[in-house]
Formats: sequence, structure tokens, C-alpha cells
Amino acid sequence: MNRSRKITLSLFMVAVLLIAAGCTTRTQELLAEDYLKMGNEDLLRYFYRLDDEIQRQEMSQGPEFGFGIGTFGHHSGVGLGVGTGSGGYTADELRKRRIDVRMELKKRGLNP
Repeated sequence: MNRSRKITLSLFMVAVLLIAAGCTTRTQELLAEDYLKMGNEDLLRYFYRLDDEIQRQEMSQGPEFGFGIGTFGHHSGVGLGVGTGSGGYTADELRKRRIDVRMELKKRGLNP
């Protein structure tokens, strides 16, 4: 593999890792908040932030890129692929928290 390919590959991998880290950080911040201590208005805002984050994570984000390296016998190869994008991934922990928050809202007589 020549030098320019290595540099391009490295930059691509760093970008993918940064994007993945950003999603994880936002989710962890939302899950770290204690919704039981929130006032009614803050709880409603929190519910909608959870809902927005779930939608953001699960909607299609555009094209997907893939990279692969393989060997067969004495030959090796590098492959790049582009796909149309999938439906995203399911934000299970956020969904569970949203249900808990919805139940708390109901208990307080609030309707989102």
C-alpha cells in the first residue's frame, strides 16, 4: 500500500471514530441525568430531548462507507465500499429511559 493510501485510510478511520464517540457521549449525558429530581417543565423538556436523540440515532444518515483488507495465499487486497445507508441502530437504553420518563410524567398528571 502506498503512502497516500495509508494517509487517506488513517484520516477516514479517525473520522469514523470521532463520529461514533460523539453519539456515545450524547447518549451517556442524557442517561446520566436524574429525571426524578426535575421539575415539571424540565421533565417535559427532558422527555423531548430523549425523543429527539432517539430519532436522530435511528434515522438514515446518508451513505455508508466500508473498508476491508484481506489476504488469499500470497495475494492481498484492499476494498472500499459505499452503500445507501441503513435504518440506523436502535437506541434501546434511550427508549427504556423515555418509557420511565413517560411514566413519571403520567404520575405527575402531565401529558407530553
